[in-house]
Amino acid sequence: MTALLILGGLDTNIVATAVPSITDNFHTVADVGWYSSGFRLCTCAFQFMFGKMYKLFSVKRVFMLANAIFLVGSVLCSTATTSAMFVAGRAVTGVGFAGILGGLYTILTHILPLRRRPLFCGVLGGVESLAIIAAPIVGGALTQSLGWRWCFWINLPIGGVSLLMTFFLFSDPSLGDTSIGFREKIARLDLLSNLLFIPALTSLFIAFSWAGTKYPWDDGKVIGPLVTFAVLTAAFLYNQHRLGDAAALPPRILKNRSVIAGAIFGLCTNSAINVLEYYLPTYYQIVRGYSPSESGYMMIPIVVGATIGMFLCGSGTSTIGYYTPFMLFSSVAMPIFAGLITTFGVKTSFARLIMYSGVSGFASGVAFNTPITAVQTVLPVEDASLGLSIVLFAQNFGPAVFIAIAQVIFMNQLATNLVRVVPNIEPATIQDNGLTDIMGQAPANRSMEVLEDIGKSLSETWYLAVGLTCATLIGSLLMEWRSVKKKSA
Repeated sequence: MTALLILGGLDTNIVATAVPSITDNFHTVADVGWYSSGFRLCTCAFQFMFGKMYKLFSVKRVFMLANAIFLVGSVLCSTATTSAMFVAGRAVTGVGFAGILGGLYTILTHILPLRRRPLFCGVLGGVESLAIIAAPIVGGALTQSLGWRWCFWINLPIGGVSLLMTFFLFSDPSLGDTSIGFREKIARLDLLSNLLFIPALTSLFIAFSWAGTKYPWDDGKVIGPLVTFAVLTAAFLYNQHRLGDAAALPPRILKNRSVIAGAIFGLCTNSAINVLEYYLPTYYQIVRGYSPSESGYMMIPIVVGATIGMFLCGSGTSTIGYYTPFMLFSSVAMPIFAGLITTFGVKTSFARLIMYSGVSGFASGVAFNTPITAVQTVLPVEDASLGLSIVLFAQNFGPAVFIAIAQVIFMNQLATNLVRVVPNIEPATIQDNGLTDIMGQAPANRSMEVLEDIGKSLSETWYLAVGLTCATLIGSLLMEWRSVKKKSA
C-alpha cells in the first residue's frame, strides 16, 4: 500500500522535468498547465465521493477499483499520441489516486488501534510528501535515460503487483453498510454534488487555459466558462447547505476556525511550492541548458531542505506541544526565499541556485504537515476525517488552480517578451510549438536575448508563488494556539 502512495505522490509532480520533452513530442505548450491540473482536479474532486464509497461499500473492492482506475490512467499517459489524450490520461490517474489516498487512511482506521494511528498516518504523509518533492528528480532521470513515457510505464508493474496482493492477501476490514440495499447506497453518495462540482472546476480551468492565450479575456469563449463556473459553484454550495451534515462539506466543520486556517495555509503553501517546482526544470533545461536528468538532480536541494524542515517541525511540535509557531516562521521565511528564486537568470551562479533552492525547500517543509496536525488536535475523533478531507481537498485544489493560472501568466509574458526581442515570432507560433522549437526558430545572433526573455518570463511567473507565500500568513494568524499534549475540548 505504501508503494501505491509513493506512485501517487510521484505522479503528482513527475511531469515537471518531463514537460520540455513532452511539449517537443506533441509540438505544443498550450496544454502544459493541464498536465498537472488535470491530475489534481480529479484527485480533489473525487475525494468526497470515494470517502462515502468506503463507508457504504466493501473497503477491499473499492480500493481495488481505485487501483485499477489508476493503472488505466497510467496506460493512457504512456501511450498518448496527442496532448489531449495525455491530459485525459492524467485525469483518469487522478481519479484513481483519489480513491487510493482515501483508502489507505480508511484501511489504517480499521486495522490499527487509535493510539497507533497518528504514528502511521504521519509516516504515510511523510512518504507522500517526499515522493511529491522527489518526483522531478525521478522524472528527469527517466526522461533522460528511457524517455518521458517511462514516467508512467513504471506504475504498471508496481501497481499490478499491489492489485494482485490486495486481491489474494488482504482481508476486507469492512463490507460496508449491509443494512441498506445497493440502490440506497448509490443514492447516499451525493452524486448531485459531484455532478455540479466537477463541471464547475473544469469550466474554471478551461477559462484559465484559454484566457490570454487562445482568446482574449473579454472573449465570449472565456466569459462563458467563467459564468458556468459561478453558476455551478453557487448550485453546489446551495446543495451543501440544503443537505447539512449529510453534505460532502458539512457546514459545521467548515465553520471551525482551525479547519479554515489549515485549509487556507495548506492551499497557499502547496500552490506556491508547486508553481516553483513546476517551472524550475524548465528554467534549468531551457535557460541553463541542463539535460532532463541534470535538471532533476538540481531539485535535490529542495528535497533535502524540505526533509530537514519536516523533521524539525515534527520533533519540535512533539517537544513544545505547539505547531502554530512553525506556521508563523514558515509564513515569514517562504516569501523571502521564494523571492530569491525569482532572481534566477542566465548567469546566476551554481552556488546560488543550490542555496536558494535549499532554503526554499526548508521553509516550506517546516510547516508542510501542520494543517493535518491542527485538524487532528482540535476536532473530536468522529469529526477528524471530515476535517482532514477539507484540508486535503484544499491542498490538491490549490495547485490545480494556480498552476493553470501560472501557465496563463507564463504564456502571456513569454509572448510579450519574445515578440519584442524577435519580431517575426508571433504569439500563435509560441502557442503551437515547444520551447526547444522556439529556440531553433530564433536568429543565431539573438539566441542569448531569447534565453534572457524566457528566464524573465519564468521570473514573472514565480511572482505568483511569492504572493501565495505571503497569503499563508492569513492561515497562520487565524490558527488557534492548541497543544498536542493536551486533550482537545
